[in-house]
Amino acid sequence: MLNTTPLFVGNPGNSGDPAVYQSQSPNIVVDETQAVLDYIAARKASGTNYFEVASTGLAATYGSLNPPQPAVVVITDSSLKLATSLTGFGILVVPNDFEINSNLQWTGIVMVRTSSTSPTGQFLVNSGAGSINGALMLQAGTQFILNTTSANAGNFAITYSCTAIDLAMGNPPLKVISQTETSY
Repeated sequence: MLNTTPLFVGNPGNSGDPAVYQSQSPNIVVDETQAVLDYIAARKASGTNYFEVASTGLAATYGSLNPPQPAVVVITDSSLKLATSLTGFGILVVPNDFEINSNLQWTGIVMVRTSSTSPTGQFLVNSGAGSINGALMLQAGTQFILNTTSANAGNFAITYSCTAIDLAMGNPPLKVISQTETSY
């Protein structure tokens, strides 16, 4: 006889602890790009750690990981050729072309956006080094190019991190507040 007792029961999620809540309906983001753009617009409206800068006016560091203070950095030029080191935590938005010729250490989201006037773009790691820990979002039509003939080739890494993305979007990481173990 098949056991029809549900494996996960709780109040109202899958936890028996009434202090722990889990939504019964999934929270699905249909358009991730629009969700990030909406968040950027909200940060711009609030003025909190929001920077619109030309490539010649880039600071060396944006945002802070400890304590989490993510920055939103929007490049105002038509492209960015990074020739000096850049370290940051949060969201970096680059229009059209992003060429890395120096050291980039970014935790969070790097978004390369195309426009109606320039529908194709490039993310090019030429002679640069460093890493993106979080997400690299390339809008449709953007090419990813890694130059493997430069002296620093292979010294650039892109690693996906849910925690880095959540923190960049202003969401604290999940915290376990209760645990239940059942044996059958």
